[in-house]
Amino acid sequence: MTSTTLEQRPAPVLPYLVTIGLLVGGNFALAKLVVLGGLSPIDLFAWQVLGSGLILTACLVFRRRTDLKVLTSRSVATYCAVNGLIGVTAPQILSYYALTEVPAGLFAMLIPLSPLLTFCFSCLAHRKILPLRRLLGILIGLAGVTVATADKVTGADISLVLIAAAFLVPVLLAITNVYRERAMPAGANPLVLAAGTLLSQATVFLPLIVLNSSGVGSVPPLDSTGLPVLVLCAVTALSYVITFELYRRTDGVGFSQVGYFATLAGIAAGTVFFAEPVTPWFAASVILLFVGMAVSDGHLRLRHLLSGRLPAKRRNSATKGELT
Repeated sequence: MTSTTLEQRPAPVLPYLVTIGLLVGGNFALAKLVVLGGLSPIDLFAWQVLGSGLILTACLVFRRRTDLKVLTSRSVATYCAVNGLIGVTAPQILSYYALTEVPAGLFAMLIPLSPLLTFCFSCLAHRKILPLRRLLGILIGLAGVTVATADKVTGADISLVLIAAAFLVPVLLAITNVYRERAMPAGANPLVLAAGTLLSQATVFLPLIVLNSSGVGSVPPLDSTGLPVLVLCAVTALSYVITFELYRRTDGVGFSQVGYFATLAGIAAGTVFFAEPVTPWFAASVILLFVGMAVSDGHLRLRHLLSGRLPAKRRNSATKGELT
């Protein structure tokens, strides 16, 4: 009876959240390196989704060709197109548009609103209030990210249109999290969904390259930015496969907290590779982030946190382990 219960317990999602956050944070540094090398951000993103999509498609060909038939099925193709449009293309275009005037620090503080908005939208979609411990954990994580990014905000005269564009990014990400949870094809291979999502958006962005005034010049040169672009494509492909695997293990609210880890990983990557300043509060942010995750997942309750005691279930399981 006990063994059956243990087998039914959901697998931990924290390793997936941390891994995706680290990969996305590393992507921030790689993307900045490529843009500094002369490739425009919109061209970079087009090559990023195309290259990573082709890498995953090649994996499907060598792994199991029947997956290609699944990729072209109506349900999977529709899901990938909608998922990519509201979760990849629209936020990316709005980000480039908003960042023409919105300070990067302010924008970095808006993106982590996605988990809180996901919680609200999930409550509306399920027509019930989700466990409040999840909201508490999200708020603790949001506090941690705010501590890390607050010093990066500078005063600026920004139009309301650009502020609205920046705020729409976390809104779209939150909508995407709920959509993925409710519309993801049952039993679909994460590799298939990742490849389909990336390739569907490559078809959107490639015409932008063709119409771009830079024309052929938008192709990254192999001797300078070419290698970082290839690495960026490979890292993106890996992060999307892990992303869709995480979708199978948690709901939209749980997945949304990837944004917290990605923000802190991006700050750390900027410090390591570009000598960007970081405050001593960064360590406190990391601690708050993990505490928020523990509270959201139910591994840590507020009364135990304040009293410094472990939950009763953990003490009992630890005692049983010692007796065994």
